[in-house]
Amino acid sequence: MDNYPIAQIIGTVCVALAAMVFLLRLQHLLREYASQYLSDNRWSRPVLFTLIPLWLLLMCALLCMTVDGGFDSMSLSRPVLYAFTVAASGSLAAVNYVFIALYIRPGFRPRAIYTPVINLVPLTTGLLAVLSLNQKYAPGIPIQWLRWPWTLFAALSLVVCSLFLGRRLVNTGVRGLTEFAHRIVNARNTTPEQLAKIATLDPQSDFAELLDLTRPFRNRVVCKAATDRLRTNPAFVESLAAALESQNASAAMEFVHGATLSPEEQNRLALPARTALENFIGEIPAPNFIDRARQKQLLKWGRKNFPVIIGKFSGTDVDFSKVMPAFENALRPDDSRQ
Repeated sequence: MDNYPIAQIIGTVCVALAAMVFLLRLQHLLREYASQYLSDNRWSRPVLFTLIPLWLLLMCALLCMTVDGGFDSMSLSRPVLYAFTVAASGSLAAVNYVFIALYIRPGFRPRAIYTPVINLVPLTTGLLAVLSLNQKYAPGIPIQWLRWPWTLFAALSLVVCSLFLGRRLVNTGVRGLTEFAHRIVNARNTTPEQLAKIATLDPQSDFAELLDLTRPFRNRVVCKAATDRLRTNPAFVESLAAALESQNASAAMEFVHGATLSPEEQNRLALPARTALENFIGEIPAPNFIDRARQKQLLKWGRKNFPVIIGKFSGTDVDFSKVMPAFENALRPDDSRQ
């Protein structure tokens, strides 16, 4: 390798600063959003403003590594190596962003499946640069075991990102790409607008809309404001009972799951709640129409949430004893329903 002390110093400092951004800022964001269930993209702006400096620092470290001869084994000219380093850094940053998006809004998938990529991509990039730039301090550590897997993953990421951008460019043109980037960068917290909207909604005629604003993936402030607004409805209990007995009772079930109910409300809502659970079970597809992964997701979700809802009505006369067995039976792989 070439001997460039300045490149070694700058690259190492960049990795150290990137590690601080990764540990102090990015991990804090992930912990914060892990406790939320967002329905909008207000997370994208703070995540972008964390990933941009993180990957600019890592890109600078990789460029210093290129200057120091860290990629000379690829037998490419220096200009090509510089171009590859910049493009690979951008594609890895995009992969990092996508996996963070999937982590924040995972759906039925466990967040743990995205954590390795979120953490390993920047960590291995920084480790590769540090080891390559400071081999004289650790002469016995070979870095080929890290350089080639990293290079292959970076190249794959670059190909995938190029295909995505190329396809979008063909379908929407430059303007479409610009609008796509603008939506991401300018995504913001819609809580003030939602709070203003809640104040204008009628708790009787707009009951369903307010109920949807109490769902757990909403901002907590929005949920509380919508709940308070709902409870000003003189016929609140009757309206909630009707929502539980409707064909689309998911929002009502989620409301009951998180609500504190008075004894009177428990007695009135017990039967509608059981009806909602039974309707949910009845809509579960037969085993030959649902894949095994979806079965496991539903089973995990139901085992976690059904007992909470049932427990809300433990002091009532309504019998919930058949609900969980029916739910388990509906999702058994050897279910006889065809």
